[in-house]
Amino acid sequence: MIEGEPTWIGADASAVLAWIHTPEDATSRGIVVVAPPAGRELMLSELTVRRLCILLARQGYTAVRFGWRGSKDSQLLSATDDAVVAWQQDLAAVVEATQGLLGADDLPVDAIGYRTGAAVVGSVAERFRTVVSWEPLSGQAFVRQWSRLRGTVAGHVPASEGLIDLLGMALTQEQTDQFSALPAPRPGDDNGSTPVVEVKEADRRRAKAMYAVEPFDLRLHDDVFRTVIEALPGGDPQPVAARLATVRENTWTDSAGNRLNERIVEIGPERRIGVVTWRDQEGAPGKFHGAHGVLVSGGGPDGRVGSGEWPMIARELAADGIVTLRVDRPLVGDSTPVDALRATNSYTLRSALSFRESLDWLRANGCGRVSAALLCASAWAACLGELHDGAAVDAETIVLVGHSEWKMDQQLWAEAREFYNADAPRDAPAASNRAARSEPALRLPDPTFRPGLVGLLDRAAWAREVFRVGGVRELKRRAREAAVVAVRTRMPYVLWRVAGRLGVMETPERVLEPATRHARVVVLNGPDDLPRWVETRADRAVERLAAAGRDITAIASDRLDHSVITATGCRTVLDTLRQQLVTREAPKRPAAAGS
Repeated sequence: MIEGEPTWIGADASAVLAWIHTPEDATSRGIVVVAPPAGRELMLSELTVRRLCILLARQGYTAVRFGWRGSKDSQLLSATDDAVVAWQQDLAAVVEATQGLLGADDLPVDAIGYRTGAAVVGSVAERFRTVVSWEPLSGQAFVRQWSRLRGTVAGHVPASEGLIDLLGMALTQEQTDQFSALPAPRPGDDNGSTPVVEVKEADRRRAKAMYAVEPFDLRLHDDVFRTVIEALPGGDPQPVAARLATVRENTWTDSAGNRLNERIVEIGPERRIGVVTWRDQEGAPGKFHGAHGVLVSGGGPDGRVGSGEWPMIARELAADGIVTLRVDRPLVGDSTPVDALRATNSYTLRSALSFRESLDWLRANGCGRVSAALLCASAWAACLGELHDGAAVDAETIVLVGHSEWKMDQQLWAEAREFYNADAPRDAPAASNRAARSEPALRLPDPTFRPGLVGLLDRAAWAREVFRVGGVRELKRRAREAAVVAVRTRMPYVLWRVAGRLGVMETPERVLEPATRHARVVVLNGPDDLPRWVETRADRAVERLAAAGRDITAIASDRLDHSVITATGCRTVLDTLRQQLVTREAPKRPAAAGS
C-alpha cells in the first residue's frame, strides 16, 4: 500500500522497525531503500522521508524507510557496538527482508541516502545498483554541527558521563570516532560499478527547511522530491507479492535478563500506529493480568517516539513491570495525511480524545491500573481535554513534563535562525544564517521606554517604527504580545484567579484543577520552563490546590531540557517516572470536587 506497512526487520536486540511502501497494482520497478539522517535530524526529517517514499510508490517503486539502531522504534545500540558496522548491517537486513516480503530477489535495488544516511550508504555502495547522495553530510560534519548545537540550545543541561550527546542520539567516544570517519559519497568515488548521483537543492533555505533544526520550521517541496526520484535509473514493472507478510512483534532479552516484547498495534477509529512494550511476566496484549499500564506521548508534531526518548523509556519501564504504550496522536508521525507538506501542532481536543482511546486500549487488554506521561503539547492537550465533558484523560496518575511552555525558548530559536552557524568553531563570533527561514526576518531595534509620561512618546515612536517595517499585521502581533506580558506580570492574583474561573484565560489553576479531581498530578519542569511557570503563577496554583487536599506535586530539575532531546533530559524523565509509577504505592483517589 502507498501509505506503507510497518514491519520488524531482523530479530531480538538487532531488530529495526521499517515501513514498506508499495504500488497499488502488485508490481514494482525496483526496491529503493531510503537511508535517513542520524540523531535529531532523523526525527525532524521523518515527514520528509515519509513523503519521498509515498511519491516513490506512486511512481511504481517499492520504497523502504527505517530507523537506524539507536534511533526511533529500532533497537538500541549497546556501548560495545561498532556504530557504523551496526548501521551497515541494518541496511543489508532491510534489503534482504524486503526482497523476501516481495518474493522478488531479482528486482534491482537502489539507495537514496539523505544527509548522513548518504555517508552510511556510500560505505557499502557496492550493494546497490545506484546510490543517490541527497544533501550528503559526512559523519564528522554531523558530529561538529550537532555537538555545537547541543551547547547552544541545551548548554545548561549537564552532559551524561561517558557519552557524546548529539541531540536525539548519544554515542560513546569510540562510536563517535567511528561515525566521524564516514565521508560523504561524491560522484566519481571509486565504488566499482555503482554510480553515485549527487542531488543538492540550489536554494539552500529550501533545502535546510526540509531537515530543519526545529520542527515548525519544516517545509516540504515536491519539486525537490521529483529531482531526487529522477536521479534513479528506473526500470520496467515486475509482478510482486500482492500482500506482504509483515512481522508485527519482536522479542528479546535485555542486559538484566528480562524477556521483553514489542508489538505494533493500531489504536482508535483512525487506526493510529502504536507500539506496546511489556515483560513476559505481565502476560500479553489481551491478557495483561491486571498490570499497571502507562501511555507516553511527546510534544509538538513529534510522533510516537517523541524526540527519541520514549522507546528507551518504554523498554526500561517494561523491565520494571509496567506495560508501556507509545502511539501517534492524530495528524502526526505515521498518522500524518499523505500529502501534508508541513508539520502539525496537535495541541487539539482531538489529541485529548486520542489519549482516552489509548488508555481504554490498555484497559481492554488487561491493565488494571493506567497512568499517562505527557510532554509539552501532549500535556497541554490533556489539560484542554479536562475542560471538556467526555474528554478528560481518565488515568490514575498523570505526569506532565514541560507543561509551562509549548516550545523551547522562542527567543533562543529566533536568534539561532539569524546568527547560528553550525560549521563555525565553538568560540567563533556570530554570523548571519537564515537558512531555515522561508522569509527574511524583521529587523527592529530593541525598545527603550523612559519612565513616566515621556515613556508614552517612546511607545508611540516604537509603534510607528513597527508599523513602518511590518505593517498592521506586525503591529497587532506585537501589541498582543505586550498585552499578554502585562496581564501575566501585573494583574493582581485575585483577579487572575477570577479570570481563570470565568474561562476568560487558561490560567494554571483552570487547566490543572479539573485533572486533580480524579487523578494524582505530577508536573516536571526544567530551567527552560520555570520562568514561565512562575510568571503564570503556576507555583501558587499548585500550592493552593495542594492546600485544598488535591494530590498534586511540582518537581523542578536542572537536568531537564524542555523538548527532552538531550540524553541527560531523557534519563531525568525516566528517573521521575520510575519514582512516581514504580517505587510509589498505588495512590488513593483524590478527594471529590468541592471537598
